[in-house]
Amino acid sequence: MKVKKKLYRDLKNKKIAGVCSGLAEYFDIDVTLVRVIWVLLTLLGGAGVLSYLAAIIIIPKKPNGAVEVEIVEKDKVKARLHLSKSDKFIFGVCGGLAEYFNIDSSLVRIFFVVLIFSVGFGILLYLILAIVIPKEKG
Repeated sequence: MKVKKKLYRDLKNKKIAGVCSGLAEYFDIDVTLVRVIWVLLTLLGGAGVLSYLAAIIIIPKKPNGAVEVEIVEKDKVKARLHLSKSDKFIFGVCGGLAEYFNIDSSLVRIFFVVLIFSVGFGILLYLILAIVIPKEKG
């Protein structure tokens, strides 16, 4: 049995929309560190503002009384990378990567948004992965 964390925007400890406090809770680090990194992203190329707006849309609000973790049982069969049918916005690349690495799909989506706005090859990488990664069976 593995424990799978769920990423939420933390509205109780928020400054703007709870993105940084949610990420800090997910990674179990100080929220100030996350905020400093986000400010640096904003000042060094401007990717921080657009990424923050995208994170507000991508990361769900934390429901009242939400359980912090959910128990996920996996077979002893090695996980295979595939496009996700159940957790997809466009092709299922982010959902498939999240399932493979056992992380929340919102983190993978934010990673791609940062790539798009900071270095510019996020869309190309996403499309290549959508072509190369096999579809989920079933």
